[in-house]
Amino acid sequence: MAQVVPHARHLLRAKDLMDSRYAERLTVADVARAAGLGRAQFSREFKRAFGESPHVYLLTRRLERAAAMLRFTDRSVAEICMSVGLESIGSFTTSFTRTYGVSPTAYRSKFPPASTFAHVPGCVVRFYGRPRHQTFREDGGGART
Repeated sequence: MAQVVPHARHLLRAKDLMDSRYAERLTVADVARAAGLGRAQFSREFKRAFGESPHVYLLTRRLERAAAMLRFTDRSVAEICMSVGLESIGSFTTSFTRTYGVSPTAYRSKFPPASTFAHVPGCVVRFYGRPRHQTFREDGGGART
C-alpha cells in the first residue's frame, strides 16, 4: 500500500526549492509541480500554511538577498537585480522601495562601502609590502662565463 505524504511536507519541499533556487527563473507552476500539486491548489495551500502567496514569498527571498548584496558588495544595482532572478530594474526598484522604504541606491548609501568588509590578512600585507631586492641572478643578466 502506498504511503500518503501530507501536503505540509510537499509545501516545505516547495519552500526549500524557492529558498535554494531563488535566482533561477522559477514560476508558481514550477514550484507547484515540485510539490506535486496543481497551481491553484498549491497557491491556496501555501498561503494557508505560510501566510503569503508563493509569488510574494519568492519575491521577498529575492529582495532580502538583494539587500544583503547592496550592503556587502560593490556590484551595480542592475547586476544585483539580475543575479537575484529579477529581470526588470524598474520592477526591482519599485518592489525594493515598497519593501524597504527607500530605493536600492539610497539603501546602499546608508551602509559603509563594501571595501571596509574586505579583510586582508597581515601576512599578505607584509609579503606585498616588502621592498623587492634583486640579486645578480635575478636581474636578468645571469652568470657570465
